[in-house]
Amino acid sequence: MNYGHDQIRSIELEISTLCNAACPQCPRNVWGGRTIDTLPQANWDLAQLKLALDVPFVQQLEMIYFCGTYGDPMANRYILDMVHWLKATNPTIKIGIHTNGGIGKKETYRELATCVDFVAFGIDGLADTNHLYRRNVVWDRVMENAAAFIKNGGHAVWDFIVFRHNQHQVSEAREHSRQLGFREFNLKKTGRFFNKSHHMVDHVEVLDLDGQLEYILEPPDEPYVNGAYDVLRQMDLASYVRDTKISCYWQQHHMLYIGADGFVFPCGFLHDRMYGLEAEQTPDHAKIKAMMAAAGGRDRANVFQTRLRDIVDGAWFKQIQASWTGDRLERCSIMCGSGVNLLADQNASIKYKHDLQKQDLT
Repeated sequence: MNYGHDQIRSIELEISTLCNAACPQCPRNVWGGRTIDTLPQANWDLAQLKLALDVPFVQQLEMIYFCGTYGDPMANRYILDMVHWLKATNPTIKIGIHTNGGIGKKETYRELATCVDFVAFGIDGLADTNHLYRRNVVWDRVMENAAAFIKNGGHAVWDFIVFRHNQHQVSEAREHSRQLGFREFNLKKTGRFFNKSHHMVDHVEVLDLDGQLEYILEPPDEPYVNGAYDVLRQMDLASYVRDTKISCYWQQHHMLYIGADGFVFPCGFLHDRMYGLEAEQTPDHAKIKAMMAAAGGRDRANVFQTRLRDIVDGAWFKQIQASWTGDRLERCSIMCGSGVNLLADQNASIKYKHDLQKQDLT
């Protein structure tokens, strides 16, 4: 199966690299501290959206999901303009947003309730724990924004990443979500307790802006442990990366990812290998840059320099696909290899979003 521009039915779109939070396992910052120096500052306007996605392409889509690798879409003040244009261009398209909920105005959430199909709020605990992962996010703001969205009829989803420090609150948070009017409560079994080279770790040190230790994060206990961890602990990673059969989830489900910097990938898991501290860069960082060079340069992978059709049907995506049976990217082997099911437990909301393409949410 090959990727084809005309077969794409769903895209994840990052429209901003800005964020109010400093989640310790997010690639935009140094373990919860300062923002990485190499991260470009990008915040799309409506003209850039129209440049990236032409009208015929929007009309063939079933879903657009505003999320991203580095930024929160609610940091973009043009979010409503974009949603209205997309719905006007394709009235049947489903539109979703993922946000930490602590950014943006109540009025914006209230209007979004009338024109998007769902908003997934990343809320990892309750008032006394959410900030331990969603650093800098103010609980009262999250609750106010969620309430504004829900009370105006919005379809709200509560995404809860389980850690040791919040696992005791799962039942209480689920009940709280029900009382508030959330339609779904989605547990996410984290797959991020391995380092940038995919070696397992038993904790993560959370740093302040000066790089000093503040506290640690630990993975949860059963039954909230990601099912792939036992497999990862026992495997010879190098051999696995070299030999596994890769079956790309995004290709199978006709999905695509576009970053706020304009780079196009099958998924955001590859985008997070574009930037980062030099000391923490993996072989994938260098391989991706080499693959872009072999495809004609970075511009040939960037939607602001090359038409989306020519990217997906061109040399850049052929380079990615060729790597699945050749010199594999570690990221592809870990996320979509035959022997590890990390994706299923780490991000159940990916399947949830895919399933929503086929549902009537009214």
